Parts: sequence; C-alpha cells; structure tokens
Amino acid sequence: MSNKKSFMESFTEKIDVISGPMIKFGQIKFIRAVTSGMVATIGVTMIGSIFLVIYLLGSDGGLTTTALLPFLKPFAGKIVLVQSLSMGIMAVYMSVSMGSEYAEIKGFSKTTGAVGALFAFILLNYNGIDATVDGVSALPINYWGGAGVITAIVAMAISTNIISFCYKRNIKIKLPDSVPPAIAESFSAVIPYLFVAMVTWGIRTLLDFNLPKMVTDVLLPILSAADNVFTYALAYFFVSLFWTIGLHGDNIVGAVTSAIVTTWNTENVNLYASGVANADLPYVWTSNLNRIHLWVSTCWPLLIYMFMSSKKLPHLRPLAGIALPPAIFCIIEPIMFGLPVVLNPFFIVPFILSHVVTAILTYQLTAVGFIGKMCINLPWASPPPLLGYLGTGGSIGGLIIVFVNLAIGLVIFYPFWKSYEKNEIKRIAEEAAAEAAA
Repeated sequence: MSNKKSFMESFTEKIDVISGPMIKFGQIKFIRAVTSGMVATIGVTMIGSIFLVIYLLGSDGGLTTTALLPFLKPFAGKIVLVQSLSMGIMAVYMSVSMGSEYAEIKGFSKTTGAVGALFAFILLNYNGIDATVDGVSALPINYWGGAGVITAIVAMAISTNIISFCYKRNIKIKLPDSVPPAIAESFSAVIPYLFVAMVTWGIRTLLDFNLPKMVTDVLLPILSAADNVFTYALAYFFVSLFWTIGLHGDNIVGAVTSAIVTTWNTENVNLYASGVANADLPYVWTSNLNRIHLWVSTCWPLLIYMFMSSKKLPHLRPLAGIALPPAIFCIIEPIMFGLPVVLNPFFIVPFILSHVVTAILTYQLTAVGFIGKMCINLPWASPPPLLGYLGTGGSIGGLIIVFVNLAIGLVIFYPFWKSYEKNEIKRIAEEAAAEAAA
C-alpha cells in the first residue's frame, strides 16, 4: 500500500510548522493572563462605548452637526462622563483583571493578585501628589487610559511574580488555622506587598524612572511603525491561514497584536471624545477595523452562494437558514465548521485571498480618509454596516466599504464555489447510485 500523502495532509503539515510556535506563544501563562484580563474588561469598555454613542446622538457635532436626539443635549456632559470613567481609565481595570487572572494561573488568591497589580500600577505611575489651583491634592490620570495599558501589564508581571515567589518560599505571615481564611489571606499578603512596593516605588520614585511616560514618548512611537498596510495585511493573512486549518486565527494573531492595537484604539476613542477631528486621529489600525472586511468578504459571500445553490444542493438550505442570524453579527462558526470551510480544498485559496485583498483596500481607504478612522468602541458583534458607520463617527465611506468588500468576496469566491458545487453534485449522484446498486 502506498504511503504517499495527499495534498491536504502535506499542506496541513506545512501549516503546523508555522502555527506551532504561535500557538505555543499564546499558551504562555503570562500571555494567557494578559489576554484573559483584557477580555474581562470588555463589559466596562462596552458600557463606556454605549454611553459615548448616546452622547454623540445627543450632542451637536457628535455624529451630525445638529444633535439627532436633541432632548439629550442638556445631559450630554453627564452622559459622556461614563465614557471617561470607563474607556478613559481602562488601564486601571486591566491591571486588576490581569492581576486576578495571572494569580489564578500562578495558584494563589485572585483577590490578592488583583490588589497587588493595582498597587503596583499606581506606584509605577506616581512619585508625588500634585496640587490643583484650588490647593486640592490630586493624582493626574494622564496614563490611566490607553497610554497606560503597557504599564498595567508590567505592573501585573512584577506584582504577581513577586507574590508567587514569596508564597512558594513561605515568605509570609502565617496566622493560626482558627483565623477566618479571608483575614489570614490578607495578612499573608503583607510581606509580598511590601516587596512589591519596594520594587515599584524604587523604580518610579528612587530611580525617577517614569515608565508610563517612557512608553508614550519612546516605545509607542516605535511600535506605531507597525500601523501600516503591509503589517496589517500580513496579520490577516495569518488569521485566515490558521482558520482554514481549524485554528482560531483571531486568538492566535491577537495574542501578538492585541495589547498594541487596544492602546491605539483607546487613544483614538479618547481623542475623538475630547473633540479631535476624525481625520486628525493618529491610528488607522484599531481593534474593530477588521470587522468591516474580515468576514463580510468570506462568510457572507459563502452564505449567499449557499442559498443560491440550495435547489441543486438541498442540504445547504437548512444549514444556510441556521447560519444566517449569527452571520449578521459576524458569528461565523456555523459556516466555518458546518459547510465546512475548514480544511476544504475548494475554499482555502479564496478565503485567504479575499481577506488579504479587502484588508489592503480597507486599510488604504481609511488611511486616505475615504473611510473614517474607528473612534467609537462598539461591541465586536455589531453588524458590520452599523459598525462601519457608527464606529467611524458617522462615515459614509465606512458603510460603503462593507458592501464593496462583500462584492469583492463574491467575485473571488465565484469560480471556486462553482467548482465546489459541481463536485458536490457529482458526489451526491455517485452516493445515490451506490445506494441504488446495493
């Protein structure tokens, strides 16, 4: 018997070579904590985004010159406060959630991890307390938003590893077993917290090393070189490639890009909320930009063709009917695994090609101003036409590009779909003939 491997087997082995290191990277405990911690803050940031949308609808110069909901105008300033205290200080929430997640991974109390990370974050931010013009003591929050995300990650890493080190070596205050666990846990963290304070206070105050400012002034401008069409297209090439073999491409690539892109996204949102014009926002690549091209150029065309071919291939109609409602919100698993697209030799090439072509087009049209830059953080599952319009602050180009990308996907997929349809008809006929002869 021949041991010659099929094309798909050989292809899958080559992909495994590429995907293996990235999968392992995403499984690193520290990276898992960062990713999980960011996900845990989505609720807060989404609420802030909702209030920002309401504010824009109820304020002159929001989405339109005149408020779309004028009865909200008297409350506009109070409404936008929720956005300022959610998205505007998201690094604080992230430091807590990431510290909690990393503590659980390290095997000690999530509460201890969360408090320790927040403690470290604050100590890394300040070497003194400012006084306002009224003589009131105050802590500036310049670096509590997107500019502080990397500081939150560093604070989480320092505090959690110090606490874990102390606990593993029993460097802690141990109270009798009769003491309630909550109190005992609080006392056991005193010595680890002391070391956390010494390290972070030493960095910011004794060494006068302003990590948040360094990140803003040095690191982020260097990393912003990644905000270009080549890097963006390459990222979504790998997203598509991994999906075609059944791996969650968004999560794998996101483990590398999410911290930076989240920072860029937050800066755009906060600057826009403060009155900066959309055209003057600094970043093109933000966390929701992919939602107006990624799945509308692949899964939406496939869904349309599934309905169109349902007379020739009746088994596709119920699948298309089930897949339609979630597909509206770009929940694509029913199509990816139901059709399937995963490991389907007919769809690998058009799937990757559609994503890359529309990624390049969408990025470039955003860079030149035809599409507004993403400046409002709508939920990731928002229907793409809505996201393209509202998420860009009311850009008509953001709405148009969704349908342009859909058309591109329809064109690219058409010959591959016809080949797939022909093959399926042949396969079903052969199976029917075999059953009749049996």
